[in-house]
Amino acid sequence: MTITTLMNDARIGRIIADANDHDDQWRYDLQRFLNGDASLTRTSAGESGIKAIQRLLIFLGYSTTSTGAFSIDGDFGRGTNRAVAQFQFEHDLNPAISRKTICYECRWNTARTLITVIPDAKLTLTTLEKMLKAALDRIDAGHIMTGRFDDAIFHLNALHKRRFLDCRGILARYGEMAQQASKQIEQEKGVAVRPEWILAIIRQETAGVIRPRFEQHYLSRLNKQHPDVPLEELRMQSMSLGLGQIMGANFKMVGAKSATELFTAPAEQQVAFVARFLTGRKDAVKKAKPEEADFRSVARYYNGPKYEAHHYHEQLARWHREFKALL
Repeated sequence: MTITTLMNDARIGRIIADANDHDDQWRYDLQRFLNGDASLTRTSAGESGIKAIQRLLIFLGYSTTSTGAFSIDGDFGRGTNRAVAQFQFEHDLNPAISRKTICYECRWNTARTLITVIPDAKLTLTTLEKMLKAALDRIDAGHIMTGRFDDAIFHLNALHKRRFLDCRGILARYGEMAQQASKQIEQEKGVAVRPEWILAIIRQETAGVIRPRFEQHYLSRLNKQHPDVPLEELRMQSMSLGLGQIMGANFKMVGAKSATELFTAPAEQQVAFVARFLTGRKDAVKKAKPEEADFRSVARYYNGPKYEAHHYHEQLARWHREFKALL
């Protein structure tokens, strides 16, 4: 199957461009590339062409910014360069890229500046062909974000256009799932997790649109601890994933088989992951009328000891009240 044939596949078309976006500049950029101008590097590619490639990378589960965010901004910066390098390493496409380089020594506060140790990667024809084939193979296997192609495209387009959901939108899309997850967790664990808590976490963490975040320092540390585990799985363990931004390394805590499953699980299962994670604060999330101390307890548990600086507990209380009223 040639690259031209792959590019003409209707599913690929939905991945690399929003159907409602009529800017066809990306077609020109990619056609220039297909015609032999193999110079799509960090500094030479057109913005529209880069956005198309970033959408493909995100669909495949790669962060595109140096901060670890999944962003479609048209900048072939260090983050998109890292994504291409990671893909090339994981698929044996570039002998100049080593696992040691991908997992460079860093801490949380030095990861972004030290990313320059990863050399500039070129998006070669071979790499693009492999990316396109990988996308189609994953679609056929259901091994994509949320496990369902239409859902994956919804999240990809929403992320691209920054169209996040308000409380009513989240309730419409995930409300029934949250209620089912609440019942499921009570049957499984004998723990009550009220659905308004589940929905409030989704509103606070993702606003209903999946947008993972990659943590380079996690990957570097995990690689030292588990040098024989495939890099793709460690990369997934180094991301906050799904509707509730659960850290991939916590996959066992929520009943997933792997960190990758946190990315590929369908929406109803992802909602259940949030519910299972919240059982860690069962005394708070069972309450019909939680108090400030309960919101602080869940905020610290979910967001860490610096939750106050982000007003996390206040936001959580706000969303909780709104969902309770809507329900």
